[in-house]
Amino acid sequence: MGTTGRPRSQAAHAAILKAALRLVAKRGFRAVSVNEIAAEAGVGKMTLYRHWPNKATVVMDALLELIGAETAFPEADSALESLRRQLYLQAAFFRSSRGNLIRSLVSEAQSDPELATAFRDRWLNPRREGVRQNIQAAISEGSLRADFNIDTAIDQLYGSLYYRLLLGSGAIDEQFIEDTYQQFLTGHKARQSVRR
Repeated sequence: MGTTGRPRSQAAHAAILKAALRLVAKRGFRAVSVNEIAAEAGVGKMTLYRHWPNKATVVMDALLELIGAETAFPEADSALESLRRQLYLQAAFFRSSRGNLIRSLVSEAQSDPELATAFRDRWLNPRREGVRQNIQAAISEGSLRADFNIDTAIDQLYGSLYYRLLLGSGAIDEQFIEDTYQQFLTGHKARQSVRR
């Protein structure tokens, strides 16, 4: 008796997230209103506001729940290989229509404080933490030196991808990713201990 509304509520929740993602990917964050998201999802505006206080939070939830796992660190034989594979996943993600969505959100975040906070706290910072943990694991495995600034290394690796995504300064292709990864290794790889 008490669960009759739950499937409908879950269906509405999913419909809102999909509608938000679809509209923002197609038209950009600024051009889409809460009313349009609700209409596209086939729900009332108050249904949306029951779960999300503003457009930024619903769009970030859509990004995280529907596509956030696409760039998770894959299983690999070593932390370094997982990092390399994840860089390729990130590049493919940015080359897809998802890249247009991220470009739109970063652009609009420059003039929308709510979106800037949501993007940084819910998308960027958790991903940086994942990279930090991966790099620390590679240091523990003895693959990377321990005497470098991890935050600077993260910016060197991933900042270049965002730079190309946002400014269109070059392709985010496999050659670019491999060059970025190899240059990171040149500067940070541990010297192999001499075995006798």
